[in-house]
Amino acid sequence: MVDKTFSLALSFISQEPEAAARTLEHSKVADVVEFMRQIPLDHQYEILRHLLPGYAARVCMGLGPVASATILVDLDATAAARILRLLPRPQMEAILQELPRRQRDDSAALLKYSIRFVGAWMTPHTASVPEEMSAEDALTYLRNENLTQESGHFYVINHDHVLSGRVSFVALLKANRTVRMRDLMEAGAPHLSASMLVETALELPLWNQHDTLAVTDRHQRLLGIIHHADLRRAMTQGRQAHSLSSTAPDVVSSIAGVYGKTLFVLFNNLMNVIEPDLKS
Repeated sequence: MVDKTFSLALSFISQEPEAAARTLEHSKVADVVEFMRQIPLDHQYEILRHLLPGYAARVCMGLGPVASATILVDLDATAAARILRLLPRPQMEAILQELPRRQRDDSAALLKYSIRFVGAWMTPHTASVPEEMSAEDALTYLRNENLTQESGHFYVINHDHVLSGRVSFVALLKANRTVRMRDLMEAGAPHLSASMLVETALELPLWNQHDTLAVTDRHQRLLGIIHHADLRRAMTQGRQAHSLSSTAPDVVSSIAGVYGKTLFVLFNNLMNVIEPDLKS
């Protein structure tokens, strides 16, 4: 019976991870931590990435640095930073130290900014090449690094990493192999400052022509990119947290429905089985 109940719980998490997360958010953090320790890593990942950042941070505190980093390593830096920034600094730094260097550096770059600013929500690093690079070398580099972008463009930077312009992948494919990026690029690539307020950035008319924009620092150095959807998510995250507390009394029926009720029962059943083993 225990194995069947456990399998049903895992199946539910696999098929409806968001509904599972919404339900677990109304359980005690300590119970959810123990539950997470009993399920496979891929299911832990699905739960953690769908939990609200504040609750996920509390779960990470319970799991500890090593276990938390093992899950967070599969999240992109932006998603990981949304959770890490809500931890006390000692716990945040302990988890960062357990992450691979690239992800640690990317997350740390985002954590420098308050969530009110564009820099906290950008995707750090993006496809970019120096002005002096030839079309042939740029094509080889972008292919080898598997650098592609939904926007259909990559960026050109000078020797100081300052944003110079952008080039479409189509233009690169059509270009003479010897042409330099400075001669192929469109100068003045649209971009946002990492220090711009999210609400201000959302109102810019640039979004009428673009879904993705470059992000620069105050010296115009390229830091990454930001999607319009990322800014919308930034604005709604606070409302989601408020919604969680205001709907708590009726969470099973109003948020997760019958499916949520199933997980709630399975979760409690699992904890009844797990707790005696933990105490022994």
